[in-house]
Amino acid sequence: MGSTFEEGTWIWIPDETEKALPAKVLTTFSKGEEGSARTEDGEDVKISVADSALCAPCDEEVLDSKIDNLIQLNDLNEHAILHNLRIRFKQDIIYTNVSSICISVNPFKMLPLYTPEVMDQYRQNSREMPPHVFKIADDAYRGMQSYRSDQAIVISGESGAGKSEATKLMLQYIADVSGRQANSTKQVSESGSLEQQILQANPIMEAFGNAKTVRNNNSSRFGKLITMKFDANGGICGGSIINYLLEKSRVVSQAEGERNYHAFYQIIAGGKANPQVQEWVQTTDPQDYHYINTSGAIEIPGMNDEKEFDLVRRGYTTLGMSVEDEVKPVCEVVSAVLHLGNVVFEVVQKSMEEDSSAIANMPTLELCARLLGIDAAELNKNLTSKNIGNRSVILVQYNLQQASEARDALVKSVYGNLFQYIIDRINKSLAENATSDTHSNIIGVLDIF
Repeated sequence: MGSTFEEGTWIWIPDETEKALPAKVLTTFSKGEEGSARTEDGEDVKISVADSALCAPCDEEVLDSKIDNLIQLNDLNEHAILHNLRIRFKQDIIYTNVSSICISVNPFKMLPLYTPEVMDQYRQNSREMPPHVFKIADDAYRGMQSYRSDQAIVISGESGAGKSEATKLMLQYIADVSGRQANSTKQVSESGSLEQQILQANPIMEAFGNAKTVRNNNSSRFGKLITMKFDANGGICGGSIINYLLEKSRVVSQAEGERNYHAFYQIIAGGKANPQVQEWVQTTDPQDYHYINTSGAIEIPGMNDEKEFDLVRRGYTTLGMSVEDEVKPVCEVVSAVLHLGNVVFEVVQKSMEEDSSAIANMPTLELCARLLGIDAAELNKNLTSKNIGNRSVILVQYNLQQASEARDALVKSVYGNLFQYIIDRINKSLAENATSDTHSNIIGVLDIF
C-alpha cells in the first residue's frame, strides 16, 4: 500500500487551507497517477498527478473526535495531530492531551467551560474528566500533595494562543482547591487574603504589561513566573512573581492597528470618571497624545477602559497600597509618560557650530517634571544635551533627532522601572501577608511566549 491506494481505503490528500485532509479512495490508483477520493464531509475530489505524489496512507481512527489523548493514535504523525485538533475544535472541544501535556486551541469566544460547577467536577474527580486546564492544575496540586514534591506548569505558545487566560484559570483553580483542602483559617489582613492577592495581582499586571495587537486584544508583552508556596496542609502560605522581557519599545511606538499598554487608556478613562484621579493625571482625550495616537487603534471592542481602571484600583486595595503614597504616584508616572510624548523640540540655528535643539512647549515639560517629582530645568537639560568626559566634563547639545531619541529612551526607562516597581510591590504584599516563613512545597506557573 506504500505506492498503491486501494478503493475503499483512507488516505491523506493535500489541501491548500488545511495542509492535508483524510479522504476515502473511490477508485484504485498509484502514486504519480490521477485519482479520486471522497472527503469525510462527502465532497468528491479529483486528485492531480502532482497531488497524487503527496498522498499518504491514513488510519481511519483519525475520524474519531472522541480520542482526547493523541498518544492513543496508532499512527501518530503531523497530519493526524492537526486533524484531531481540527475536528475537536469544530465541536468546541478546545483541549486535547498528549500524555501529560494539554494542547489548547483558542476559540476566541466564550464557552461554558469554567463555571463553578465545572470547577467542582474537576475538584471531585479530575482523573475521570476530559482534558482541561483545570485538570492540569489539579494534577500539579495533587502531585505536590501526594509526593511532597515541587511542581511546575509551563504555559507556552504564540501570541494570541490564550496563555494568559490559561494562567489565570489555573491560579483560580489552585487558589480554590488549596483553600478547601487546607480547611484552616487563613491570616487575612485589611487588604485581603493571600489567595485574593495572588488573583488580584493579575488585573494590575495586565494593565501595565498587556496591550492590543493585531492578533490578540489582550496580549501579554512580558513573561512571568508566578510561584505559590504551600504549607504542610496544602494551604497557600506565600507567593512571588518574577517578570521577564517587558516590551518597552511599545511605549513609544506600535504597529498599525495595535494599542499601547492598557494602563494609558485606563488612566485617561479613569480621570474622566473620577475628579480626584483627573487632578492627579491632568489628561484629556486619547487622541491628544502622541504615544497612543500613532497606530489608529484607540478602543477595543468589548473592553471598557473605565471599568478596567476600577478593577485595577480594587487590586491596589486588595494589595494594601496607600492611595496617597502609592496609587497616586503610579498614576502620575503613567500620565507623565503620556505627556512626555507630547514634548516637542525645535531647531536652534547657530552660525558657528552645528544646530542644536530646544523645548518648544515648556508648559508641557513643566507638567511632566511636576508629575515625576523632579526639577524642570534638570529635565530640560537632560532632554536637550549630554555630558561627555570624566575629569573635564563638556556639555554637548543634541540636534532635533537626538533630542527625540533621548526623550523616547527616557520614557522607556521610566516605564520599565515603573513596571518593576509594581511587581516588587505585589511581592511585598505577598511577603507581608505570608502565613509562614517556611513552606513545604511550591507550584510554579510559567507564562512566557
